[in-house]
Amino acid sequence: IGLLVFGGIAWFILGLISDYAAESISESQEAKMFTWLKESPTPAEQPYRDRAEPIFEKLLAAGDLRPLPFYFSVSPAHEYGPNAFAWPGGGVGVTPELFDLVKTEIGLAFVLAHELGHHEHRHTLKRLSRGLLWGLIASLAGSAEPTTGSSFLHLGMLANSRAQEAEADAFAMALVHQAYGTTNGASEFFEIMQAKDGWAFSSFHRTHPLSGDRLEFIQDWIP
Repeated sequence: IGLLVFGGIAWFILGLISDYAAESISESQEAKMFTWLKESPTPAEQPYRDRAEPIFEKLLAAGDLRPLPFYFSVSPAHEYGPNAFAWPGGGVGVTPELFDLVKTEIGLAFVLAHELGHHEHRHTLKRLSRGLLWGLIASLAGSAEPTTGSSFLHLGMLANSRAQEAEADAFAMALVHQAYGTTNGASEFFEIMQAKDGWAFSSFHRTHPLSGDRLEFIQDWIP
């Protein structure tokens, strides 16, 4: 018990330090640091870009977002299946598989707004900062085998990530409503993915809340 208490206190303090470091980076500094992540689009991406970019621009125009040079791209990360990503510097990417699943404009708008929510709350920077911290702790542990302390810290990171996902969902609902005047259809992606989540107890070990939980939040959301 003492080890768990110490680990909890250590994680809380180190988390505050890493989050403070992420909050201290200005938008101009972030853009300069991660400009190398932006890649030139390929001709194969154009059909996806034609569909997503007008929605993306509508969301940017509707929200009072952080002054980052936001840009959209088609992510080639097929191994992740239907997914979307946000990376430092203002990037938002969507896999072709997700485009194939989400058919409506509002459904895709929610996905894009969710990733913008990660940028708005600096989740990308905070995750990077905490990831570097986690790597340092793991290296200092000096063993590839999981320990009670390292496992506790890992679960702490998962819980933090789930909280960030929920925060981005709330931001996305507000932004979609602001841009479109409605959120009807925003739950499309989670309705499709709900059957893929498996047993409810697995949420303890996931970086994302279960689709059913997120679907319930979206359905209950009030402007």
